[in-house]
Amino acid sequence: MIRRLFWALTVALLMFPPLDPYLDDSMSRLMLIQFPLLFILGAVGVRFSPLRLSWGPGNALGLLILGWGGVLFWMVPRSLDLAVAQEGIDFLAHLSLLISGAVLALSLPLLAFPVQIAAAIYGIAMWSMYGLILSQTSVQVCASFSLEQQQATGVAMLWAAPVFLMFLVFWTGVLLVRQGPRRSSD
Repeated sequence: MIRRLFWALTVALLMFPPLDPYLDDSMSRLMLIQFPLLFILGAVGVRFSPLRLSWGPGNALGLLILGWGGVLFWMVPRSLDLAVAQEGIDFLAHLSLLISGAVLALSLPLLAFPVQIAAAIYGIAMWSMYGLILSQTSVQVCASFSLEQQQATGVAMLWAAPVFLMFLVFWTGVLLVRQGPRRSSD
């Protein structure tokens, strides 16, 4: 009960004033703090949800695509501009990032381990490429943010990508240790 309350309070703090306008004011805060936290909270929220859905393995790949698609949509500069400029779109962005995190948390365990790793690598590559584009562009990509903000955000995203990769390697090791040694059938 306490965990659910803490989760709901954290989501509300990220989605509503006074913290939301503060985070929306800077591209770095938006892309490096608010969006990833909402995504992670969506994934964590699945554990606290009283609603239990039964997803079949056949649906897992479609859910995986839906989850990454929700994240990718908000990386499109026009979508990002709309989210910053209009409160209703901003709320939809937050809600869809929560849902994307939840959908990925539901679908990944149903997929084979190599597909799970490939999906995580795809997410890190997507993040890195967006950071590279933002850091190297000499054109204002997002109308809501200055060129300097975009470039600083891109550099910060590039610095964050290896941290994500190290976490992935660590988590992969944890999962492999949990599985234990494989027995040969000889």
